[in-house]
Amino acid sequence: MKRYKNLLLILCFLIFSACEATWTMEMQLNENNSGNYRIAILLDQEAQLYAVETGQTSIGGLNAILNSMPEGFGSTIYEDKDKLGILIRNNFSSIEEFESQLEVLRQDENTELLLLPLSEIEIISDGSEKTISGSFAKILNGADEEIEGIENIYSGSLSIKLPGRVVEPKIENINNNTVIFQHSGLLKQTFLMSSTTQELRDIYIIGVLFSLLLLGYIIARQRNNKK
Repeated sequence: MKRYKNLLLILCFLIFSACEATWTMEMQLNENNSGNYRIAILLDQEAQLYAVETGQTSIGGLNAILNSMPEGFGSTIYEDKDKLGILIRNNFSSIEEFESQLEVLRQDENTELLLLPLSEIEIISDGSEKTISGSFAKILNGADEEIEGIENIYSGSLSIKLPGRVVEPKIENINNNTVIFQHSGLLKQTFLMSSTTQELRDIYIIGVLFSLLLLGYIIARQRNNKK
């Protein structure tokens, strides 16, 4: 219940000040199932001015999240162009460690707000196949249809980078093995990205076999020349 009370305060702050909040999460999964992620919540200039005018710091109630961050997480005040907010980051050495880190964030009513746009997120590693899937929550509900410009109050995005060749979603010209999923906050949405490293392993094996054959040929030829 406290979680939704905190969310309500943030949304009321944005609605009545005609401001905008941006949520972004960037994550990378490596072939050995290690990886890293960054989560940022940013406020536009109007929100910053409104926070100062109401006796808060320029990042408003986001200070509570910084003050509640558990040990092992990096956190800082973060600026991106004209927006100001907070940035949280961490590394993980396995899928299990990633899951336990998210569970730690969910145990506190303040740090749980970092994951509020995510209803769920799951990493599956099956041999050469890597998949990250889940769903976004509808966080702007209730009177959302009655508030003019509600779609401008919040914007979110989840950026995922996987190793190998991306097989889902089927998008042309994927840059740097990264896919960005947009979240409006008005709808429940799903996301899924998967990749395979099988082709890379096949090329590596063929290269090793070719090198061994070439080495064997050179050795055999040198022996024949000595006779």
